[in-house]
Amino acid sequence: METQIEKVFVKMNQVWLKGEAIPATENTYKVRVLNYPDFTIEKDSEFLEHQKFPAQRFAIGDAKERLEGAYISFGKLPDNIQDAIIKGEEYLHNSTYIADGSLKHQVKMVQMVYQQNTGSKLDVQIKRNEPVPPGEAKAYNYQFTKEEFNQMKEQGKVISFTGTSMNGEQFTKLAYYEPRLNDIRTKSALSEKTYFYGQPLTKEQADALNKGEEREITIPTKRGEKTYLVSWSPKAERFITKSVEQSKLNNMEVTAETVQPDVKKKRTRGQTVRL
Repeated sequence: METQIEKVFVKMNQVWLKGEAIPATENTYKVRVLNYPDFTIEKDSEFLEHQKFPAQRFAIGDAKERLEGAYISFGKLPDNIQDAIIKGEEYLHNSTYIADGSLKHQVKMVQMVYQQNTGSKLDVQIKRNEPVPPGEAKAYNYQFTKEEFNQMKEQGKVISFTGTSMNGEQFTKLAYYEPRLNDIRTKSALSEKTYFYGQPLTKEQADALNKGEEREITIPTKRGEKTYLVSWSPKAERFITKSVEQSKLNNMEVTAETVQPDVKKKRTRGQTVRL
């Protein structure tokens, strides 16, 4: 009988990592984590957590610890919000607190993100009291032009820009205007290290998707090659895919002339039907 492999999260060196577990004994699992030797762990260990659903990217224990640092109780959030957070989705949190003898209101966007060198962290962005003016529209040492700012705020466009770290390292980021925060919000850009259905993007594909363009991408499958029309949603941080065949079918226009029978000198009328 084949041993059932279970998807788990384990906490090692203060970091929660994804792993695979199989029963070793009645009370222990043998766990495999990338870049670490295999090890055993007690099934009821506080440092072991079973994956809740396939789309889960972060351990619940990890999310609890991170949100507590932002003064948010993970356990008090509705189940659907908890699930969204451990999937890595944004959550707009409203809270009140007492300061200077009065009740204050605060809004902040929180999102669990993963960084290759440091592991997971909680991205927190607090809502500005007033909309950000063009002169203060900056991110990662990059000053957005008035044209870029207008495209983001007035036209709802996503801007691809080159940010610079404190040590001079340059990287591509995506930015858009978030009215719920009165501010510019940034997200990671796609690159050749990004995989789509198990296949890395080419530089040309990544650059085009970062600019908001749609691209045809062909993926090999067991039933042969399959081509998708692909775009990227920075806000949701997910690919939007459409079948090429279905998309072409939906966009086909069939024009049919209709003539009233037995009526002479009547103008024919073109009708457009979308299939």
